[in-house]
Amino acid sequence: MLNGLSVGVGLACLTAIVGALAGMPAAITAASGASTASVADTVCAPQAKWQQMLPAVLSTLLVAALVALSHPSLLWLTVVVLLTTFTSIFWMAWGKRGGPQTFVMILTLVFQMAAFSQQPMSLAQAGQHLLWVGLGAAGMAAWSALSIRVLARRYRTLALADSLQALAKMMRSQAQWTQSHQPGQAKGQREALLTLIAQQAGIADVFQSARDLLYSQAEAPGCTPLTRRQIEGLIHIVNLRDVVQACQLDLDRLPDQAETAQVVARVAAQLMTLADQLDNMALCWRTNRRWPPKASPSPDMAWPDSPDAPPVLVSLGRRCRHMQALVALIAQSHDEAHQPVHQAAQDTILRTLVSPTQWTWGPLKAQLRLQSPVLRYAMRATLAMACADALAHVLPWTSHPHWLLMTVAVVMRGNLEQTLARRDARVQGTLVGCLIASALLSSAGHTAWLFLALAIALSLAHGFVLINYRVTAAAGAVLALVQGHLFNPTDHPALLDAAERLGDTLIGAALAWAFSYVLPSWERQQLPRLAQRLMQAQAHYTHHALRWHLAHPRSSRRSLARREVYDVLWLLSQSLQRMAKEPRRTQGWATALESLLVHSNRLISQLSAIKGLLTVRHQELDEAIVAPALQKAEAQIRASLQGEAAPAVNAASPVQPAPTAMPDDISPVPEADSPRLTGDLNHWLMLRLAQTVEEARLLNLAAAQLNPDRETL
Repeated sequence: MLNGLSVGVGLACLTAIVGALAGMPAAITAASGASTASVADTVCAPQAKWQQMLPAVLSTLLVAALVALSHPSLLWLTVVVLLTTFTSIFWMAWGKRGGPQTFVMILTLVFQMAAFSQQPMSLAQAGQHLLWVGLGAAGMAAWSALSIRVLARRYRTLALADSLQALAKMMRSQAQWTQSHQPGQAKGQREALLTLIAQQAGIADVFQSARDLLYSQAEAPGCTPLTRRQIEGLIHIVNLRDVVQACQLDLDRLPDQAETAQVVARVAAQLMTLADQLDNMALCWRTNRRWPPKASPSPDMAWPDSPDAPPVLVSLGRRCRHMQALVALIAQSHDEAHQPVHQAAQDTILRTLVSPTQWTWGPLKAQLRLQSPVLRYAMRATLAMACADALAHVLPWTSHPHWLLMTVAVVMRGNLEQTLARRDARVQGTLVGCLIASALLSSAGHTAWLFLALAIALSLAHGFVLINYRVTAAAGAVLALVQGHLFNPTDHPALLDAAERLGDTLIGAALAWAFSYVLPSWERQQLPRLAQRLMQAQAHYTHHALRWHLAHPRSSRRSLARREVYDVLWLLSQSLQRMAKEPRRTQGWATALESLLVHSNRLISQLSAIKGLLTVRHQELDEAIVAPALQKAEAQIRASLQGEAAPAVNAASPVQPAPTAMPDDISPVPEADSPRLTGDLNHWLMLRLAQTVEEARLLNLAAAQLNPDRETL
């Protein structure tokens, strides 16, 4: 919302300046260029802003020039429409950051078709028009580069607060799942567990947004103490996520004793209590209030710690105390008096966890194959746009043919589930927006008020696109109707244009829905590739997790490996959700995908638990026993994950222990604060390793069901 407000203010200022210097027609044209370029103005680190905005400015100019050259000929204009549609979809090859660039091109196409359809332009007039469009786009890019300098600090604070709230929500869900968990009945919790897994995978996207904003500043010369404390807090938040997730491990092996129910209830209560504290911390960050010291400590709970207590219950108690200690460290990072330790090695490692901002050719080349979902999406969207373009010229109303194209472009998504959601939201939002625009155009007298409405509509459309698309659709309808009126003021009732807009929306939404079944890219077609990617990511993470307490040349890549696992889990969770909306005949692999998610989640939870033992209590372990066991376990796990025979294990360790763990995305609780397990810790680690090897075997079997060509072990 803050980003949307910034975009709206930028459009208002730019329009006012151009209008005062060159008149309203020039201001209207510049506003169209600024509006399209603003789509790419999303929240990012200041260093990445120009890499975000420069392609948007170039795309705006290129598409506007193509429309200007082709508008006298209907045939050539149709070619431009189809060419722009097809090429714009390929921005999706770069994932989430490519999406806005796609809509920069589509929105430019629609806006410029609107401008040139109102009145014919000579070559000189078209050149002047393009000049103002380019000035508007460049002006918005400059505004974005300046505004990010002002808002970056607030963005970082909000990203940290979002991470706290997302983790608190996950902890509450896990607490509810824990309360309903009964010994010996874990299989009946499958559906609830899948929901929890999807939430755990989804939180990775929130964490990555915070990493991009905070870790990108780690090596910046002007990194302030506040940013240092926020970086430290985010590291503890990520570590807390791992400990929370590891709490799931022991619930399936709880002993059938009277004490078990009490411990489970305490675990759930502890999760709820800590979640409340995280929510309060998030509120303090948002409102810039001090975290009350008296609210920091969590109530002490009695945990089994006697020699006769079952080790599983002791493990749960230890993990809950670990969570409590991490929450205390998160609260400490909010204290202005706290001075985080600055280490250059840590900054270098954290910088590697920031998402790439370069536009390399690799992702695009990977999509140039018929099985590629991006290529099939581009072909499908182009066919739909061709049909919409032909239909727009034979309908009883033809004054705004670009509206039909716009609806098809924004409703059709890369998968059926998102298309259906966009279809409903687009129709509902457009209906509301048409009513608002009709009332506005009927009552607003001065053009300045319409420009104000334009800025407000752009702010809402920009701010709500990922929150509630109905609001974006309503604001988009206001934006289109008001901008169309500014381009070509008429005396006919505004309700006629609104009715045409609504009719085009209904037809365009139906076309997008229908063409979703043309050259489809069903989720099952992508599952073997995603399953293979998951197995590779799990193998990489296993290598690093079993060496987290050691310093070796590749240790800087270990948190990157963990992030890759969560990224793929999120994609697979989304596939399972989208599969439910697809035709029943395409849902045959849903059960196998569920098994893959469950066992992958359990594997990463086991690795997180082992990582905690190795980093927090490695001094208590017998190196002569642990080192060979870790090597053997890694060889067995890698053999399962890679579908190959287990290699021979060398007796000598390839890495050397470091005096302390590398300051990566892990900050273990000090040894004095770590509770002790009863029994032999070496034996406990051996048990964890055996369970991890078994989970890797089961994961291999689940992956084989999704990829028939994969060899199982």
